[in-house]
Order: sequence, then C-alpha cells, then structure tokens
Amino acid sequence: MKPINPLHAANKDRWEAASEHWARSADSRGLWRRCPKEPELVLSPTELHHLADIAGRRVCVLGSGDNQVVFALAGLGALVTSVDISQNQLQVAERRSRELGLSIDFVQADVTDLSTFPVGSFDAVYTGGHVAVWVADLQRYYAESARILVPAGLFMVSEYHTFRRIWKESKTTLEVKSSYLDRGPFEYDYTENVLSRASGPLKSYEHHWIVADYLNSVIGAGCRILAVDEFGEHVGDWEGAPLAGLPEFLLIVARKDEILNRAG
Repeated sequence: MKPINPLHAANKDRWEAASEHWARSADSRGLWRRCPKEPELVLSPTELHHLADIAGRRVCVLGSGDNQVVFALAGLGALVTSVDISQNQLQVAERRSRELGLSIDFVQADVTDLSTFPVGSFDAVYTGGHVAVWVADLQRYYAESARILVPAGLFMVSEYHTFRRIWKESKTTLEVKSSYLDRGPFEYDYTENVLSRASGPLKSYEHHWIVADYLNSVIGAGCRILAVDEFGEHVGDWEGAPLAGLPEFLLIVARKDEILNRAG
C-alpha cells in the first residue's frame, strides 16, 4: 500500500475528529435507520432503476461516510463492502449495521489505493455524495474503481453538483467566489463540525472538479457511459448561498468496457 497523499491525510484527520459530532447529527435525523427499507430516501429513481437487479451482487461503496447508501443497498439484498478513509466513521457505521441487523464488510482505505482488493472483486461500485471533493487525483480514484470491477461491472458516480461549489457565502445574492474552472486545491481551517464554515484548527483541502473531469475520468478508467443525470433541488442551510434552481447532484452510470479491458 502506497503512502497516503498528504492532502488526503489532512482530510482524514479532520473526519476522524468530526466523526462523533457527525454521528450525533445523523442520529437526530434518524435517516440511517430507515434506509434499508426505504432506499428511495437516499437513492434517486434513476439510480434505483440501474440497481434493480442488485440483489445477491457484490457491491463496493467507496467513500461511504455515514453509510446511508450502504444500508440502502444492503436492504435491497446486495452483498456490500463499505470503504472509507476514516476509521472512526466506519466504527460508527459498523455499530449501526449491527443495530439494523445487516451483514456488511467494513474496510478502511484511501479511494486512490484499493490494493487490498484484487482485480474483479465486485459486480458494482458506487461512489459519491461528497467524496470527490476530498480526492486529489480523480483519474486514479476512478481507475481503481474500475480495476476492482468485473468485466461489464456497474460503475455509478453520484456526486454533489460542482455548480454549487463556486459561490460566495450570501443569503440573498449569487456571486462567484472562485472560477468554475479552478479545481484547487482550496485550503481551509475548519472545526470538527463539518457543516460549519467557522475557522478552526483542522486543515481541510477541497478539489472542485468540473463536469468534464468526472466524465473524462470515467471514460479514461475504461468504462462505457450508459446514462448521465442531474437532479435534486434541495438547498441546505449549510450551503451558504441561495442555490435554488441549480441541480443538487450529478449522476454518471457506466459499465466497465469488456472490449477495452480485454484489449488492455
């Protein structure tokens, strides 16, 4: 296993510190308890359409975070492996999975180094929410995702839409803070409250990948794109700008290309 990228290491430290606060917030909402029986709470209609035959399949969720998608997929009958860089996040998720009576494998790893898994370990890989923003090498991330897939395996990326990351904090006006084409990294000093913009002692590094980066990285990983969708209109208080009218998520559904991978 290669040494962890220093920016990833800083982000990991922040999430280790933030895990307890994040868990309390999630417990207050209680959504994770409902996901196994109500997958539509965390998966869009398009995602559910492409996951219709997921029961009995081996699925890896990368950057699993609060594991709500993990629990939803397990509820759909998938054999799920949950991967996150934060050991504390995984420990919270493992405790919750026992409470829910779900059988899930939990693995701590950086998404750009999945060497713990051999080639073709999974029938499907799901990743997204807010993962790519913390990752310094999107191409490597998706190449590793494709490597662990079987030929023709399903690769699903459902990310917070990059259009929402460029604005200054304001309650009334949309004003550009950073160019859409500026990928970063952007350095911040934050507290253990992930939803707070207050300054604190924990370093955090963000990468604002654009839509073309996502698409090209999926294609470059040897995957054939089946569908692209933009969906969601909810604007959370934590977002800090009047984002109504902008899509909330970008979805890319692809399959590992059998012909390309045989040729390679």
